[in-house]
Amino acid sequence: MVRRVKKWRILGWVCLLVLLVVGVSAFLNRVWLYDFYRGATYQPSAEMIQIRNDLELTDKGGFLFNAVQPELDGAAEFNSYCRDGESEIAVLGCYTDGNIYIYNITDERLNGIRELTSAHELLHANYARMSETDKADLVADLTRVFEANQELLEKEINAYNTEQKQEELYVRAGTEVKNLPETLEKHYAEIFKDQDKIVDYYNSYISVFRSLEAEMDALKAEMETINAELEARVAEYEQRVAQLDTKIENFNSCAETVGCFGSEFEFYGQRAELVAEQAALTELYNEMNQLVGVYNDKVEAYNADVLQSEKLNTIVNSMAQPQEIK
Repeated sequence: MVRRVKKWRILGWVCLLVLLVVGVSAFLNRVWLYDFYRGATYQPSAEMIQIRNDLELTDKGGFLFNAVQPELDGAAEFNSYCRDGESEIAVLGCYTDGNIYIYNITDERLNGIRELTSAHELLHANYARMSETDKADLVADLTRVFEANQELLEKEINAYNTEQKQEELYVRAGTEVKNLPETLEKHYAEIFKDQDKIVDYYNSYISVFRSLEAEMDALKAEMETINAELEARVAEYEQRVAQLDTKIENFNSCAETVGCFGSEFEFYGQRAELVAEQAALTELYNEMNQLVGVYNDKVEAYNADVLQSEKLNTIVNSMAQPQEIK
């Protein structure tokens, strides 16, 4: 005799199976679910909404942006999240404890710095969500990017320890380098609709520092050239003055000695040579003074650039404190 299974038991097993599937799915997608919840509860400021729009994020990028809840902070609050020591190295943003914090730099000379920092930290957040296999797949192309852009990347990348270097290279390649290998282009296109625009933000603000640095280097080179020329002319001037003094002394001694000059013509001839040499030395002296003026102008311009550079570095350094006016 075949025993019948009651319908309610079948339904119970089906419900249990569904719950099991849902449970497993929820476990496997717990990060996504958490990000979804965080994104749904994110209340960005008007400025951060503008930054998010300016970054032109994809759906995936926008989802991640909301999940990590970026915020703009003043120095004190930013330091409480992102600074743990007295280091003078500027920190523009950080991704910590699932959140992004951006130092709120509003100086118009540094337009693009908040957008770039937001994109930079967003890639840190994306890297944290990548599998080890996905990370490994990018290593070869990232290494090629590093080798092709060592002048740009080497100093910054080498400031990190071995474990952090690959992540930092991943982030900087995505925000500071154009014309990437196709694999990387496709990868960053999952986050940014236009990765070149992100690099433009980087170039926009960093060009201010680079221009100042280049101008200071040029001024320093010009000052060194002028200084070398001045030293040469001073040496020449002093030598010729000493020689002229000796000639004048000999001339005056001869003039006081009867018969020293063979003729009046010889007397006036030597005198004319001495007068001409005095005139030439006066001209040389004036040229040296002009060079000193040019040199001083270069020094003034150089010092002005140094002051501007210091001010800009103070602006981007949340740890910098205003100096007391005395």
